[in-house]
Amino acid sequence: MLGTSILGGQVWIAAAAWVLATLAAYVFNGVMDVTEDRANGSTRPISRGSLPVPVAAGGVVVAGALALAIGGVVDAGGLLPLLILAHLACGYAYSGAPFYGKRRGSTAALLVLGMGALTYAAGWQVAGQQGGLPVLLLGTAMSLWMAGVGALSKDLPDAEGDAAGGRRTPVIVWGDTRVRILITANALLIGLAYLAAAIVLAPVLVPSAITLVIGALAVGVLAATTRRATSRGDRRLPYRAFMVTQYAVHIAVLATLLIAGLN
Repeated sequence: MLGTSILGGQVWIAAAAWVLATLAAYVFNGVMDVTEDRANGSTRPISRGSLPVPVAAGGVVVAGALALAIGGVVDAGGLLPLLILAHLACGYAYSGAPFYGKRRGSTAALLVLGMGALTYAAGWQVAGQQGGLPVLLLGTAMSLWMAGVGALSKDLPDAEGDAAGGRRTPVIVWGDTRVRILITANALLIGLAYLAAAIVLAPVLVPSAITLVIGALAVGVLAATTRRATSRGDRRLPYRAFMVTQYAVHIAVLATLLIAGLN
């Protein structure tokens, strides 16, 4: 929406293709994480047995193939099919052999960063490569948010199961306290840098940047106050705050654009 004044059918169809590619990556992760998820007491459908592994694996193949097919039709000769393929490749590398990027903090963060950047690049592509600096700023800030805050905070409640699955996540390697400090520092740094860049370079993004700073503060407070939490739900609160903030930032962008359009 930052890059186009008219949300035509091509944009919506391309968005559906991207959702299918993302679904394939998430479900594949669930297939590969059964051991860790069960050790962590996760309620994800595959780990609790409500979605059989063979059905889930078949769904991954179908969703990925449909995403590529739709992308090839809606943007024939364009970049979208390649971006979808790269997105699927990153999703596989995150969870699958021989890469198992999820097992190390550095590779997990890099793959999450890449998948975030690919998502914004795909939106830019199907919107006619329009939008310029605002699209670049939003995509950069939120991709860093996913990699520097989300990829770290999601591991906080899962150290026991991750260790059982052979992972060497930052929580396991560096310890819970250091990771919580890093999450807080990353959140505030990304939020404040995005706000400064928006004020100077792209005022249309200022409301979303203020939203990100508020969310960063919430993540930091929860990272500090849930350090001794005993329940998995409470230990997941920093990650939940990260996710709510991610949604809120994009809602703020959409609201700003809608209000500007009405005026």
